[in-house]
Amino acid sequence: MKGGAIYLYRAQPIIVHISSFIVAKVESRMKKGIILFAIVAVTALFFGQTTVSAQDNILPNPSFEQPYNNGVADQWAPWHEDSNEKKDCSAERYVVQPKWSQETNGDLVLDGSTSMHVGNQFDTWRGGVFQTVTVTPGQTYRFSAWAWGRATNDQYPAPSDFSTSMRTRVGIDPNGGGLWTSGSIVWSAAASPQNSWQQMAVEVTAATDKITVFVEGDLSGINNCRAHLDIWFDKAELVSSAPPPTNTPVPPTAAPIIPTNTPAPTNTPVPPTATPIPTETPIPTATPIPPTATPAGGSICVNAFGDINGNGQNDANEGFMAGIRFTVAQGSSIIGEGISSGTDSPVCFNELNPGNYQVAQTLPDALEMTTVGNTAVDVSQGKTVRLAFGSRVRAAPPTAVPVATQADAVAAGSGTDSGATTDGATTGSGALEPATSGDDFSTLEIVALAIISVAVLLLGGVVFLLLRQRSS
Repeated sequence: MKGGAIYLYRAQPIIVHISSFIVAKVESRMKKGIILFAIVAVTALFFGQTTVSAQDNILPNPSFEQPYNNGVADQWAPWHEDSNEKKDCSAERYVVQPKWSQETNGDLVLDGSTSMHVGNQFDTWRGGVFQTVTVTPGQTYRFSAWAWGRATNDQYPAPSDFSTSMRTRVGIDPNGGGLWTSGSIVWSAAASPQNSWQQMAVEVTAATDKITVFVEGDLSGINNCRAHLDIWFDKAELVSSAPPPTNTPVPPTAAPIIPTNTPAPTNTPVPPTATPIPTETPIPTATPIPPTATPAGGSICVNAFGDINGNGQNDANEGFMAGIRFTVAQGSSIIGEGISSGTDSPVCFNELNPGNYQVAQTLPDALEMTTVGNTAVDVSQGKTVRLAFGSRVRAAPPTAVPVATQADAVAAGSGTDSGATTDGATTGSGALEPATSGDDFSTLEIVALAIISVAVLLLGGVVFLLLRQRSS
């Protein structure tokens, strides 16, 4: 027992040292745990706030992603104004139904993988898309969207023609009626997003538990008719803007402490917050654009169609022909040339001085014309002349085989017929005589009959001799 006590006594420093080491390690681990917990907590707080911010947009499918139905993105619906008739674009405003489609070209997509395209060719339009969203009555909401536009006669990526008038807006119906004709829609100020993405925004207080949001494109100006009248929409957002108003009443509660009569001025700031809506009347500022929209001179737009039945008309089942060269000339001078693309996009020659021009088509060897090859047109200031030339694949000449057959027949006859024509008539001393063929056939028939007669006589003689021998 004594020895054991001595052993424990001697081992005591070692035990104390190990205990101190263990305690130090535990304290170190605890400190690291506390630091790690603090990092995790801060990170969770940061990302938690980020997640909440990212969820502020309550608009379904704000980036106009797939699927699309009849050209319109999921959750959205189309709307448009229609004047029910086409008019002279250089003199009167008119609008017809545009076309809606999804856009996947990355140059025309701002957010996500697709954008919402609305456009027409040559016919001016006004329209867009909308959707109705469930909200909190009395809450203020801010709706915004981005737009990019292009109006020109040239193929993409040629820039937009800035002589055209273009307007885009966003709007909110606080009653959620879902009708673009509603007088309660509050519209944003207008933008003209030619060749660039521009954002429009508007704020409205919800009157019911639903609001309707609209995006609008307007290319209905006079002299706006172009081969490409397109606007793209993307990155829409609908967020509650209620927190800022709840912060603004705080100063008024402190201000009345000094003068109790000052609350009246505190009410005046409220109307200014609502008056920005009337400031959206810059819509008429789009009207000064038409005077500048008058182009320098006129235009000629030409295309080629595949005239399958050769009737000179572009029927519904006939498409377009590629590789046709168009030439526009005035007198002895060639003004310009272009080649058809095989699509419904014509080749246009713009900014032509008023006057008379000649337009001609030149075909590849494999094609033949079904309409006139050239025509003269008069070009007027600000007018566009549209032409369509027809052609089809050239058929193999049907007279090629008969000519060869006749030549072979002549070569086989008793001379050379130098007077052969494509319709089979022959002239000259070497022509084949149908009667000759008939005489040869009659001679053969006579010889055959003679041989048969001789054979019958011989056979009769043999039979006679056999019968005679048997009777004797």
